[in-house]
Amino acid sequence: MANTFRTLRTHNIVFLVVAAAAPLTVVSAGATAAYATSGMSGVPLGYLLCGLLVAFFSVGFCAMAKEIPNTAAFFSYVSAGLGKSHGLAASSLAIVSYTAMQIALYCLLGYTACSLVDSLFDIHIHWSIWSFLALILVAFLGVKSADATSKILGVLLLLEFSAVAFFCFLALQNPADGISVQTLSPTSLIGAGTGTLLAFTIAGFMGIESSAIYSEEAINPTKTIPNATLISIVIISAFYSFSSWSIAQSTGERHIVEAAQESGSDLFFNFIAEQGFSTVVPVIQLLLVTSLFAAVTAFHNSISRYLMALGREEVIWKKLGIVSSNGAPISASLVQSIFGFVVIVAALAMQLITGYDDTYPSAIVFSWMSNAGGFGLVFLLLTTSISVFFYFRKREGLYPAFVTKIAPAIAIVGFGIMFALILANFENLIGDANLWYLVFIIPSIILLCGVAGFIRGEILKRSKPHIYANIGSGHRPSEVVHEQVTDPSTGAARKTPELNAL
Repeated sequence: MANTFRTLRTHNIVFLVVAAAAPLTVVSAGATAAYATSGMSGVPLGYLLCGLLVAFFSVGFCAMAKEIPNTAAFFSYVSAGLGKSHGLAASSLAIVSYTAMQIALYCLLGYTACSLVDSLFDIHIHWSIWSFLALILVAFLGVKSADATSKILGVLLLLEFSAVAFFCFLALQNPADGISVQTLSPTSLIGAGTGTLLAFTIAGFMGIESSAIYSEEAINPTKTIPNATLISIVIISAFYSFSSWSIAQSTGERHIVEAAQESGSDLFFNFIAEQGFSTVVPVIQLLLVTSLFAAVTAFHNSISRYLMALGREEVIWKKLGIVSSNGAPISASLVQSIFGFVVIVAALAMQLITGYDDTYPSAIVFSWMSNAGGFGLVFLLLTTSISVFFYFRKREGLYPAFVTKIAPAIAIVGFGIMFALILANFENLIGDANLWYLVFIIPSIILLCGVAGFIRGEILKRSKPHIYANIGSGHRPSEVVHEQVTDPSTGAARKTPELNAL
Protein backbone atom coordinates (compact mmCIF):
# COMPACT_ATOMS: atom_id res chain seq x y z
CA MET A 1 0.00 0.00 0.00
CA ALA A 2 1.21 3.48 -0.72
CA ASN A 3 2.36 5.83 2.01
CA THR A 4 -0.70 8.01 1.41
CA PHE A 5 -2.71 5.27 3.14
CA ARG A 6 -0.67 5.57 6.35
CA THR A 7 -3.18 7.20 8.69
CA LEU A 8 -3.25 4.92 11.75
CA ARG A 9 -1.69 6.10 15.00
CA THR A 10 -1.02 3.98 18.07
CA HIS A 11 -4.41 4.61 19.68
CA ASN A 12 -6.24 3.74 16.43
CA ILE A 13 -4.58 0.33 16.31
CA VAL A 14 -5.20 -0.24 20.02
CA PHE A 15 -8.92 0.33 19.42
CA LEU A 16 -8.93 -2.16 16.54
CA VAL A 17 -6.99 -4.79 18.51
CA VAL A 18 -8.88 -4.51 21.81
CA ALA A 19 -12.22 -4.45 19.98
CA ALA A 20 -11.48 -7.93 18.60
CA ALA A 21 -11.19 -9.17 22.18
CA ALA A 22 -14.79 -8.03 22.96
CA PRO A 23 -14.04 -6.94 26.57
CA LEU A 24 -17.62 -6.71 27.86
CA THR A 25 -18.49 -10.09 26.34
CA VAL A 26 -15.41 -11.73 27.83
CA VAL A 27 -16.01 -10.27 31.29
CA SER A 28 -19.76 -10.94 31.49
CA ALA A 29 -19.78 -14.33 29.75
CA GLY A 30 -16.22 -15.60 29.28
CA ALA A 31 -14.98 -15.08 32.83
CA THR A 32 -18.09 -16.59 34.40
CA ALA A 33 -17.85 -19.55 31.99
CA ALA A 34 -14.21 -20.03 33.04
CA TYR A 35 -15.25 -20.17 36.71
CA ALA A 36 -18.16 -22.49 36.02
CA THR A 37 -16.54 -24.91 33.59
CA SER A 38 -13.16 -25.26 35.30
CA GLY A 39 -14.60 -25.44 38.79
CA MET A 40 -11.68 -23.30 39.98
CA SER A 41 -11.42 -19.78 41.40
CA GLY A 42 -8.06 -18.84 39.87
CA VAL A 43 -9.47 -17.09 36.80
CA PRO A 44 -7.95 -13.64 37.64
CA LEU A 45 -4.50 -15.21 37.96
CA GLY A 46 -5.11 -17.16 34.77
CA TYR A 47 -5.64 -13.93 32.83
CA LEU A 48 -2.42 -12.48 34.24
CA LEU A 49 -0.39 -15.57 33.32
CA CYS A 50 -1.83 -15.67 29.80
CA GLY A 51 -1.11 -11.97 29.44
CA LEU A 52 2.51 -12.60 30.47
CA LEU A 53 2.81 -15.40 27.91
CA VAL A 54 1.38 -13.21 25.15
CA ALA A 55 3.80 -10.45 26.19
CA PHE A 56 6.76 -12.81 25.70
CA PHE A 57 5.34 -13.72 22.31
CA SER A 58 4.98 -10.08 21.35
CA VAL A 59 8.68 -9.33 21.95
CA GLY A 60 9.87 -11.39 18.97
CA PHE A 61 6.64 -10.76 17.07
CA CYS A 62 7.15 -6.99 17.14
CA ALA A 63 10.79 -7.40 16.09
CA MET A 64 9.52 -9.31 13.06
CA ALA A 65 7.03 -6.53 12.39
CA LYS A 66 9.93 -4.10 12.12
CA GLU A 67 11.80 -6.41 9.75
CA ILE A 68 8.78 -7.37 7.62
CA PRO A 69 6.08 -4.64 7.64
CA ASN A 70 3.55 -6.71 5.68
CA THR A 71 -0.19 -6.61 6.31
CA ALA A 72 -0.46 -10.43 6.44
CA ALA A 73 1.51 -10.94 9.64
CA PHE A 74 1.35 -14.70 10.22
CA PHE A 75 1.69 -15.38 6.49
CA SER A 76 4.78 -13.21 6.05
CA TYR A 77 6.53 -14.12 9.30
CA VAL A 78 6.14 -17.87 8.89
CA SER A 79 7.22 -17.58 5.23
CA ALA A 80 10.37 -15.79 6.32
CA GLY A 81 11.14 -18.09 9.25
CA LEU A 82 10.11 -21.56 8.09
CA GLY A 83 9.60 -21.35 4.34
CA LYS A 84 7.11 -20.13 1.78
CA SER A 85 4.90 -23.24 1.73
CA HIS A 86 4.72 -23.10 5.52
CA GLY A 87 3.73 -19.45 5.15
CA LEU A 88 0.80 -20.42 2.92
CA ALA A 89 -0.18 -23.03 5.49
CA ALA A 90 -0.17 -20.31 8.14
CA SER A 91 -2.24 -18.00 5.95
CA SER A 92 -4.85 -20.74 5.45
CA LEU A 93 -5.00 -21.39 9.17
CA ALA A 94 -5.26 -17.67 9.93
CA ILE A 95 -8.10 -17.05 7.47
CA VAL A 96 -10.04 -20.14 8.58
CA SER A 97 -9.52 -19.40 12.30
CA TYR A 98 -10.48 -15.73 12.00
CA THR A 99 -13.48 -16.66 9.87
CA ALA A 100 -14.61 -19.22 12.45
CA MET A 101 -14.44 -16.54 15.13
CA GLN A 102 -16.36 -14.13 12.92
CA ILE A 103 -19.10 -16.69 12.25
CA ALA A 104 -19.36 -17.38 15.97
CA LEU A 105 -19.68 -13.68 16.76
CA TYR A 106 -22.26 -12.98 14.05
CA CYS A 107 -24.52 -15.71 15.39
CA LEU A 108 -24.01 -14.81 19.05
CA LEU A 109 -24.76 -11.17 18.24
CA GLY A 110 -28.01 -12.18 16.54
CA TYR A 111 -29.02 -14.37 19.48
CA THR A 112 -28.14 -11.70 22.05
CA ALA A 113 -30.02 -8.94 20.22
CA CYS A 114 -33.03 -11.22 19.71
CA SER A 115 -33.14 -12.11 23.43
CA LEU A 116 -32.75 -8.48 24.51
CA VAL A 117 -35.55 -7.12 22.31
CA ASP A 118 -37.79 -10.04 23.27
CA SER A 119 -37.29 -9.44 27.01
CA LEU A 120 -37.63 -5.66 26.86
CA PHE A 121 -40.44 -5.16 24.37
CA ASP A 122 -41.96 -8.64 24.05
CA ILE A 123 -41.24 -8.47 20.31
CA HIS A 124 -39.66 -11.52 18.71
CA ILE A 125 -37.39 -10.71 15.78
CA HIS A 126 -35.54 -13.81 14.64
CA TRP A 127 -31.83 -13.91 15.47
CA SER A 128 -30.86 -14.20 11.80
CA ILE A 129 -32.40 -10.77 11.06
CA TRP A 130 -30.10 -9.15 13.62
CA SER A 131 -27.13 -11.06 12.25
CA PHE A 132 -27.91 -9.87 8.71
CA LEU A 133 -28.26 -6.26 9.92
CA ALA A 134 -24.87 -6.51 11.62
CA LEU A 135 -23.42 -7.98 8.44
CA ILE A 136 -24.66 -5.02 6.40
CA LEU A 137 -23.10 -2.51 8.82
CA VAL A 138 -19.83 -4.44 8.92
CA ALA A 139 -19.77 -4.59 5.12
CA PHE A 140 -20.26 -0.81 4.99
CA LEU A 141 -17.40 -0.18 7.43
CA GLY A 142 -15.24 -2.77 5.67
CA VAL A 143 -14.83 -0.57 2.60
CA LYS A 144 -14.03 2.50 4.70
CA SER A 145 -10.55 3.35 5.91
CA ALA A 146 -9.29 1.60 9.05
CA ASP A 147 -8.84 5.04 10.58
CA ALA A 148 -12.57 5.80 10.31
CA THR A 149 -13.52 2.37 11.65
CA SER A 150 -11.14 2.66 14.60
CA LYS A 151 -12.83 5.89 15.74
CA ILE A 152 -16.24 4.19 15.84
CA LEU A 153 -14.82 1.18 17.68
CA GLY A 154 -13.06 3.53 20.09
CA VAL A 155 -16.38 5.02 21.18
CA LEU A 156 -17.93 1.57 21.60
CA LEU A 157 -14.93 0.39 23.63
CA LEU A 158 -15.17 3.40 25.92
CA LEU A 159 -18.80 2.52 26.63
CA GLU A 160 -17.88 -1.14 27.25
CA PHE A 161 -15.13 -0.23 29.69
CA SER A 162 -17.45 2.18 31.47
CA ALA A 163 -20.07 -0.55 31.94
CA VAL A 164 -17.54 -3.01 33.38
CA ALA A 165 -16.02 -0.28 35.57
CA PHE A 166 -19.50 0.41 36.95
CA PHE A 167 -19.88 -3.26 37.88
CA CYS A 168 -16.44 -3.35 39.50
CA PHE A 169 -17.23 -0.24 41.53
CA LEU A 170 -20.44 -1.82 42.84
CA ALA A 171 -18.70 -5.11 43.59
CA LEU A 172 -15.91 -3.49 45.59
CA GLN A 173 -18.37 -1.22 47.39
CA ASN A 174 -20.55 -4.18 48.33
CA PRO A 175 -18.38 -7.33 48.52
CA ALA A 176 -20.26 -10.41 49.68
CA ASP A 177 -17.57 -11.58 52.15
CA GLY A 178 -15.23 -8.63 52.33
CA ILE A 179 -12.30 -7.95 50.00
CA SER A 180 -10.04 -10.97 49.43
CA VAL A 181 -7.19 -11.88 47.07
CA GLN A 182 -7.37 -15.66 47.30
CA THR A 183 -8.25 -15.90 43.60
CA LEU A 184 -4.79 -14.48 42.85
CA SER A 185 -3.06 -17.18 44.87
CA PRO A 186 -1.17 -19.90 42.92
CA THR A 187 -3.14 -22.56 44.82
CA SER A 188 -6.36 -21.30 43.23
CA LEU A 189 -4.97 -22.25 39.83
CA ILE A 190 -3.73 -25.73 40.62
CA GLY A 191 -6.10 -28.65 40.25
CA ALA A 192 -7.99 -30.88 37.87
CA GLY A 193 -9.53 -27.89 36.08
CA THR A 194 -6.28 -26.00 35.42
CA GLY A 195 -6.20 -26.92 31.73
CA THR A 196 -9.81 -25.90 31.16
CA LEU A 197 -9.34 -22.61 33.02
CA LEU A 198 -6.25 -21.64 31.00
CA ALA A 199 -7.96 -22.64 27.75
CA PHE A 200 -10.76 -20.20 28.58
CA THR A 201 -8.49 -17.37 29.70
CA ILE A 202 -6.19 -17.53 26.65
CA ALA A 203 -9.30 -17.17 24.49
CA GLY A 204 -9.68 -13.65 25.89
CA PHE A 205 -6.52 -12.63 24.03
CA MET A 206 -7.62 -13.76 20.59
CA GLY A 207 -6.93 -11.00 18.11
CA ILE A 208 -4.07 -9.46 20.10
CA GLU A 209 -1.68 -10.31 17.26
CA SER A 210 -3.78 -8.35 14.74
CA SER A 211 -1.82 -5.17 15.45
CA ALA A 212 0.78 -6.16 12.83
CA ILE A 213 -1.96 -6.57 10.22
CA TYR A 214 -2.13 -2.77 10.07
CA SER A 215 1.62 -2.32 9.43
CA GLU A 216 1.05 -0.88 5.96
CA GLU A 217 -1.53 1.59 7.25
CA ALA A 218 0.37 2.78 10.33
CA ILE A 219 2.04 6.20 10.23
CA ASN A 220 5.28 4.89 11.73
CA PRO A 221 5.03 1.07 11.85
CA THR A 222 8.42 0.48 13.49
CA LYS A 223 7.18 2.36 16.57
CA THR A 224 3.40 2.28 16.24
CA ILE A 225 2.99 -1.52 15.98
CA PRO A 226 5.17 -2.46 19.00
CA ASN A 227 3.64 0.30 21.12
CA ALA A 228 0.07 -0.64 20.16
CA THR A 229 0.75 -4.32 20.79
CA LEU A 230 2.25 -3.75 24.23
CA ILE A 231 -0.47 -1.30 25.27
CA SER A 232 -3.18 -3.71 24.11
CA ILE A 233 -1.68 -6.61 26.06
CA VAL A 234 -1.36 -4.57 29.25
CA ILE A 235 -4.90 -3.21 28.95
CA ILE A 236 -6.50 -6.57 28.20
CA SER A 237 -4.64 -8.64 30.81
CA ALA A 238 -5.06 -6.07 33.60
CA PHE A 239 -8.69 -5.35 32.67
CA TYR A 240 -9.70 -9.02 32.53
CA SER A 241 -7.87 -9.93 35.70
CA PHE A 242 -9.28 -7.05 37.72
CA SER A 243 -12.80 -7.51 36.35
CA SER A 244 -12.89 -11.28 36.98
CA TRP A 245 -11.50 -10.66 40.48
CA SER A 246 -14.30 -8.12 41.06
CA ILE A 247 -16.86 -10.70 39.94
CA ALA A 248 -15.51 -13.03 42.64
CA GLN A 249 -15.90 -10.25 45.23
CA SER A 250 -19.55 -9.80 44.25
CA THR A 251 -20.39 -13.37 45.29
CA GLY A 252 -17.57 -14.05 47.71
CA GLU A 253 -14.51 -15.92 46.52
CA ARG A 254 -15.57 -19.11 48.29
CA HIS A 255 -18.85 -19.15 46.37
CA ILE A 256 -17.86 -17.82 42.94
CA VAL A 257 -17.67 -21.22 41.24
CA GLU A 258 -21.07 -22.30 42.56
CA ALA A 259 -22.63 -18.93 41.66
CA ALA A 260 -21.17 -19.03 38.14
CA GLN A 261 -22.41 -22.57 37.60
CA GLU A 262 -25.87 -21.59 38.76
CA SER A 263 -26.30 -18.23 37.01
CA GLY A 264 -23.83 -18.24 34.11
CA SER A 265 -23.50 -14.88 32.35
CA ASP A 266 -26.60 -13.63 34.18
CA LEU A 267 -24.44 -13.38 37.29
CA PHE A 268 -22.97 -10.13 36.01
CA PHE A 269 -26.31 -8.50 35.24
CA ASN A 270 -28.16 -9.93 38.25
CA PHE A 271 -25.67 -8.37 40.65
CA ILE A 272 -26.15 -4.92 39.15
CA ALA A 273 -29.92 -5.31 39.46
CA GLU A 274 -29.61 -6.51 43.07
CA GLN A 275 -27.72 -3.34 43.95
CA GLY A 276 -30.73 -1.26 42.93
CA PHE A 277 -29.72 -0.46 39.36
CA SER A 278 -32.12 -2.69 37.46
CA THR A 279 -32.92 0.16 35.05
CA VAL A 280 -29.26 0.23 33.98
CA VAL A 281 -29.17 -3.48 33.11
CA PRO A 282 -30.90 -3.17 29.69
CA VAL A 283 -28.44 -0.43 28.71
CA ILE A 284 -25.47 -2.65 29.56
CA GLN A 285 -27.10 -5.56 27.74
CA LEU A 286 -27.36 -3.31 24.70
CA LEU A 287 -23.65 -2.58 25.07
CA LEU A 288 -23.09 -6.34 25.01
CA VAL A 289 -24.57 -6.31 21.50
CA THR A 290 -22.33 -3.41 20.46
CA SER A 291 -19.36 -5.24 22.00
CA LEU A 292 -20.00 -8.19 19.71
CA PHE A 293 -20.46 -5.81 16.78
CA ALA A 294 -17.09 -4.19 17.47
CA ALA A 295 -15.43 -7.61 17.67
CA VAL A 296 -16.95 -8.90 14.44
CA THR A 297 -15.92 -5.68 12.67
CA ALA A 298 -12.33 -6.09 13.88
CA PHE A 299 -12.18 -9.70 12.69
CA HIS A 300 -13.66 -8.68 9.34
CA ASN A 301 -10.85 -6.16 8.92
CA SER A 302 -8.25 -8.80 9.73
CA ILE A 303 -9.64 -11.37 7.31
CA SER A 304 -10.03 -8.91 4.43
CA ARG A 305 -6.43 -7.76 4.82
CA TYR A 306 -5.16 -11.34 4.73
CA LEU A 307 -7.17 -11.98 1.56
CA MET A 308 -5.87 -8.74 0.08
CA ALA A 309 -2.26 -9.71 0.79
CA LEU A 310 -2.70 -13.14 -0.79
CA GLY A 311 -4.49 -11.66 -3.79
CA ARG A 312 -1.82 -9.02 -4.23
CA GLU A 313 0.84 -11.73 -4.45
CA GLU A 314 -1.47 -13.67 -6.82
CA VAL A 315 -1.43 -16.74 -4.60
CA ILE A 316 -5.23 -16.64 -4.86
CA TRP A 317 -7.56 -14.61 -7.11
CA LYS A 318 -5.50 -11.51 -7.86
CA LYS A 319 -8.47 -9.13 -7.89
CA LEU A 320 -8.67 -9.61 -4.11
CA GLY A 321 -5.53 -7.48 -3.95
CA ILE A 322 -7.38 -4.36 -5.12
CA VAL A 323 -7.56 -1.50 -2.62
CA SER A 324 -9.75 1.60 -2.71
CA SER A 325 -8.60 5.20 -2.80
CA ASN A 326 -8.61 5.27 1.02
CA GLY A 327 -6.47 2.13 1.29
CA ALA A 328 -9.27 -0.27 2.25
CA PRO A 329 -9.08 -3.79 0.73
CA ILE A 330 -12.36 -3.27 -1.07
CA SER A 331 -12.56 -6.48 -3.14
CA ALA A 332 -11.49 -8.73 -0.27
CA SER A 333 -13.91 -6.99 2.08
CA LEU A 334 -16.86 -7.44 -0.27
CA VAL A 335 -16.00 -11.13 -0.83
CA GLN A 336 -15.77 -11.63 2.93
CA SER A 337 -19.18 -9.99 3.40
CA ILE A 338 -20.75 -12.22 0.74
CA PHE A 339 -19.26 -15.26 2.43
CA GLY A 340 -20.66 -14.08 5.78
CA PHE A 341 -24.12 -13.83 4.23
CA VAL A 342 -23.86 -17.38 2.89
CA VAL A 343 -22.74 -18.72 6.26
CA ILE A 344 -25.59 -17.08 8.17
CA VAL A 345 -28.06 -18.51 5.64
CA ALA A 346 -26.46 -21.92 6.09
CA ALA A 347 -26.70 -21.67 9.89
CA LEU A 348 -30.36 -20.70 9.63
CA ALA A 349 -31.02 -23.60 7.24
CA MET A 350 -29.32 -26.08 9.60
CA GLN A 351 -31.43 -24.84 12.51
CA LEU A 352 -34.61 -25.35 10.49
CA ILE A 353 -33.52 -28.78 9.23
CA THR A 354 -32.52 -30.07 12.67
CA GLY A 355 -35.48 -28.49 14.45
CA TYR A 356 -33.20 -26.98 17.08
CA ASP A 357 -34.71 -24.22 19.25
CA ASP A 358 -33.70 -20.53 19.16
CA THR A 359 -30.61 -21.16 21.31
CA TYR A 360 -28.99 -22.75 18.23
CA PRO A 361 -26.79 -19.75 17.30
CA SER A 362 -25.41 -19.57 20.84
CA ALA A 363 -25.35 -23.19 22.02
CA ILE A 364 -24.18 -24.73 18.75
CA VAL A 365 -22.72 -22.27 16.26
CA PHE A 366 -20.95 -19.99 18.74
CA SER A 367 -19.71 -22.87 20.89
CA TRP A 368 -18.32 -24.90 18.00
CA MET A 369 -16.95 -22.06 15.88
CA SER A 370 -15.33 -20.07 18.68
CA ASN A 371 -13.52 -23.15 19.94
CA ALA A 372 -12.42 -24.01 16.40
CA GLY A 373 -11.12 -20.47 15.88
CA GLY A 374 -9.40 -20.37 19.26
CA PHE A 375 -7.71 -23.70 18.63
CA GLY A 376 -6.41 -22.53 15.25
CA LEU A 377 -5.16 -19.20 16.56
CA VAL A 378 -3.24 -20.76 19.47
CA PHE A 379 -1.58 -23.13 17.00
CA LEU A 380 -0.69 -20.11 14.84
CA LEU A 381 0.82 -18.30 17.82
CA LEU A 382 2.93 -21.39 18.49
CA THR A 383 3.99 -21.67 14.85
CA THR A 384 4.81 -17.97 14.61
CA SER A 385 6.93 -18.17 17.77
CA ILE A 386 8.92 -20.99 16.17
CA SER A 387 9.27 -18.94 12.99
CA VAL A 388 10.57 -15.93 14.91
CA PHE A 389 13.17 -18.10 16.63
CA PHE A 390 14.47 -19.58 13.36
CA TYR A 391 14.33 -16.28 11.47
CA PHE A 392 16.61 -14.51 13.93
CA ARG A 393 18.87 -17.52 14.40
CA LYS A 394 20.00 -16.85 10.83
CA ARG A 395 20.43 -13.12 11.57
CA GLU A 396 22.54 -12.91 14.69
CA GLY A 397 23.13 -9.48 16.13
CA LEU A 398 20.06 -7.66 14.82
CA TYR A 399 18.51 -7.51 18.29
CA PRO A 400 19.46 -8.59 21.84
CA ALA A 401 19.33 -12.31 22.68
CA PHE A 402 16.27 -11.76 24.86
CA VAL A 403 14.32 -10.54 21.82
CA THR A 404 15.51 -13.19 19.36
CA LYS A 405 16.01 -16.27 21.52
CA ILE A 406 14.82 -16.14 25.13
CA ALA A 407 11.37 -14.56 24.68
CA PRO A 408 10.50 -16.66 21.57
CA ALA A 409 11.65 -19.83 23.38
CA ILE A 410 9.42 -19.05 26.36
CA ALA A 411 6.53 -18.39 23.96
CA ILE A 412 7.17 -21.71 22.18
CA VAL A 413 7.06 -23.66 25.44
CA GLY A 414 4.07 -21.71 26.75
CA PHE A 415 1.94 -21.98 23.63
CA GLY A 416 2.98 -25.60 23.20
CA ILE A 417 1.59 -26.35 26.66
CA MET A 418 -1.49 -24.25 25.92
CA PHE A 419 -2.09 -26.12 22.66
CA ALA A 420 -1.88 -29.46 24.46
CA LEU A 421 -4.22 -28.24 27.20
CA ILE A 422 -6.84 -27.11 24.69
CA LEU A 423 -6.71 -30.49 22.94
CA ALA A 424 -6.93 -32.35 26.25
CA ASN A 425 -9.89 -30.26 27.43
CA PHE A 426 -11.70 -29.76 24.13
CA GLU A 427 -14.67 -31.82 25.31
CA ASN A 428 -15.11 -29.46 28.29
CA LEU A 429 -14.90 -26.45 26.00
CA ILE A 430 -17.63 -27.84 23.74
CA GLY A 431 -19.76 -28.31 26.84
CA ASP A 432 -21.56 -31.52 25.84
CA ALA A 433 -20.13 -34.96 26.61
CA ASN A 434 -22.39 -36.51 23.97
CA LEU A 435 -20.47 -34.58 21.31
CA TRP A 436 -17.15 -36.25 22.17
CA TYR A 437 -16.45 -36.85 18.48
CA LEU A 438 -16.03 -33.10 17.91
CA VAL A 439 -12.80 -33.38 19.88
CA PHE A 440 -11.37 -35.10 16.81
CA ILE A 441 -13.40 -33.53 14.01
CA ILE A 442 -13.02 -29.79 14.69
CA PRO A 443 -9.23 -29.72 15.34
CA SER A 444 -8.70 -32.04 12.35
CA ILE A 445 -10.63 -29.73 10.00
CA ILE A 446 -8.65 -26.70 11.18
CA LEU A 447 -5.29 -28.44 10.80
CA LEU A 448 -6.22 -29.90 7.42
CA CYS A 449 -6.82 -26.37 6.15
CA GLY A 450 -3.21 -25.65 7.03
CA VAL A 451 -2.11 -28.79 5.20
CA ALA A 452 -4.08 -27.63 2.15
CA GLY A 453 -2.22 -24.31 2.26
CA PHE A 454 1.12 -26.11 2.39
CA ILE A 455 0.18 -28.28 -0.58
CA ARG A 456 -0.87 -25.15 -2.48
CA GLY A 457 2.61 -23.78 -1.87
CA GLU A 458 4.31 -26.92 -3.14
CA ILE A 459 2.15 -26.87 -6.27
CA LEU A 460 3.07 -23.22 -6.93
CA LYS A 461 6.72 -24.07 -6.40
CA ARG A 462 6.55 -26.41 -9.38
CA SER A 463 3.93 -24.80 -11.61
CA LYS A 464 4.47 -21.07 -11.02
CA PRO A 465 7.93 -20.58 -9.54
CA HIS A 466 7.86 -16.79 -10.05
CA ILE A 467 4.76 -16.54 -7.83
CA TYR A 468 6.24 -18.96 -5.30
CA ALA A 469 9.48 -16.97 -5.14
CA ASN A 470 7.47 -13.80 -4.46
CA ILE A 471 5.52 -15.21 -1.49
CA GLY A 472 5.77 -12.96 1.55
CA SER A 473 7.18 -9.98 -0.36
CA GLY A 474 4.10 -7.78 -0.04
CA HIS A 475 4.06 -7.11 -3.80
CA ARG A 476 2.49 -8.36 -6.94
CA PRO A 477 5.00 -10.69 -8.69
CA SER A 478 5.57 -8.12 -11.42
CA GLU A 479 6.19 -5.24 -9.01
CA VAL A 480 8.99 -6.51 -6.77
CA VAL A 481 11.52 -3.75 -6.22
CA HIS A 482 14.56 -4.04 -4.01
CA GLU A 483 16.36 -1.41 -2.06
CA GLN A 484 19.78 -1.51 -0.46
CA VAL A 485 19.62 -1.71 3.33
CA THR A 486 22.56 -1.79 5.69
CA ASP A 487 22.68 -4.85 7.92
CA PRO A 488 23.28 -3.50 11.45
CA SER A 489 25.12 -6.68 12.48
CA THR A 490 27.79 -6.55 9.73
CA GLY A 491 27.60 -3.08 8.21
CA ALA A 492 27.23 -4.73 4.82
CA ALA A 493 24.51 -3.89 2.33
CA ARG A 494 21.75 -6.41 1.83
CA LYS A 495 18.74 -6.38 -0.47
CA THR A 496 15.32 -6.15 1.11
CA PRO A 497 11.92 -6.12 -0.60
CA GLU A 498 10.37 -2.70 -0.69
CA LEU A 499 6.96 -3.28 0.90
CA ASN A 500 5.23 -0.01 0.13
CA ALA A 501 4.48 -0.49 -3.52
CA LEU A 502 0.96 -0.63 -4.96
